Amino acid sequence: MKYFIFILLTTTFLQLNAQDSELGKPNNFIAFGAQYGLQLPGGDLADRFGYNFATTFSLDYYLSKLNGFIGLETQIQFGDRVKEDVLAPLRISNGALLGTDGFTGDIFLRRRGFYVGAYINKVLISGKKNPASGLTLGLGVGVLEHFIRLQNDSDNIGQIRADYSKGYDRLSRGPALKQTLTYHHLGKNRSVNYALGISIFEGFTNPVRSINFDTGLRPEDSRLDILISFDAKWFIPIIKSGSRTDEEVFY
Repeated sequence: MKYFIFILLTTTFLQLNAQDSELGKPNNFIAFGAQYGLQLPGGDLADRFGYNFATTFSLDYYLSKLNGFIGLETQIQFGDRVKEDVLAPLRISNGALLGTDGFTGDIFLRRRGFYVGAYINKVLISGKKNPASGLTLGLGVGVLEHFIRLQNDSDNIGQIRADYSKGYDRLSRGPALKQTLTYHHLGKNRSVNYALGISIFEGFTNPVRSINFDTGLRPEDSRLDILISFDAKWFIPIIKSGSRTDEEVFY
């Protein structure tokens, strides 16, 4: 990690002090970002979930002197690969769940999660014709949260109704770090702007619930939750800052 930060800070300093590298870069602008990705779990997270998908929305500010972005982002994570059967003690001999109405109930376990954070990145390797596009390195910091959603469409399982479901959801939350390696393309007229790449999250989370109803025990104290994310992102410019104090609204 320390080498990653050193490389980013060193290249940022060199770029800020290289006046000839400013030629051909766009002016500063603000953009709205929409991103979709496939995520693979690692660490403690892999014991609970399989792969999932994620949708991310961001507010991004391109800085010409940095030749990169700073921004805020929020991510929604969702999937149906849940390895941990938190309802095992409630199941009858055939594996079904018996409802309060005397009929079996269908309960689906779903993976849900959120990430909210800030980031900074910059282009490290770019083309001569378009210096604003190329291989980009980034760092982020935020908060990661994940839990098991208990989906009972028939609403006939009394043990998980209302707040009782919280005893089974394994809600965990904590600070997280993020590293990205992507290819950014910024069109010269800002009409085609996208990013393709990989991100790695390390979440230092802790269980939020004081007890798990299925085991009757307190959950473990701390976790290392890792996510490897393969993403595609589209930037929509909103405001362009001119070379002086004027601003132009795109939409």
